[in-house]
Amino acid sequence: MFPNSTLMLRSQVATAAVLRNRQKHTVRVILTSNVRQGEAGEVLTVKAGYARNFLIPKKMALYAIASNFERLNLTDPAIETAEQRSERLEKEAADEASEEEIAANILTKYLSNKVLKIWRNADLNSKTVYPGMVDHKVIRDKLSKQLKIDLDDEEQVHILEDPVVSHDSLDTEALEEVMAEIDNSSPCEVQIRQLGNFVAKISLAGGYTVPLRFKILKR
Repeated sequence: MFPNSTLMLRSQVATAAVLRNRQKHTVRVILTSNVRQGEAGEVLTVKAGYARNFLIPKKMALYAIASNFERLNLTDPAIETAEQRSERLEKEAADEASEEEIAANILTKYLSNKVLKIWRNADLNSKTVYPGMVDHKVIRDKLSKQLKIDLDDEEQVHILEDPVVSHDSLDTEALEEVMAEIDNSSPCEVQIRQLGNFVAKISLAGGYTVPLRFKILKR
């Protein structure tokens, strides 16, 4: 009794598996008539049984093979020509550039009214900080902790070594001039060891840069 039951159960499982595989099996067809799923000339992916038992016998579609595309004077959308590939890559590059520009604009707007504050022990007479200094690593850390901005590894921070008189005095034109003075062509080696108002440049993907105002204050 038990062996027969086991064989019956295995047979049922095998049958169910075959049915599932058949339901998953699909083919591509070229519509030669307008149907509910699309119009003549369109390429669709349908269940193999639907194509074999309905669309093909009723001459509503042909299998999407090279000879049928040639017969209907159509181009297989799955086959990309050199020109089409070039157009697609250009579009993808433009879309990516657009996303990078949007990200840069959002960060610029977010930081436009913010000043990063860094506290250090300092000599009041010389305004020299001790024992530590402020470099690009400190800026990245404070950005994360204070403003919740976590930069990717390829997004770099470069610092203008000389302080500015006041952040309030930097209008758009003046800020652009300060940004132009900051060299971001190589890793930043600047180390600030004095109190004051400073500006840094955040370099993002796509060649976009964002200004960051920061202030080193006496603890």
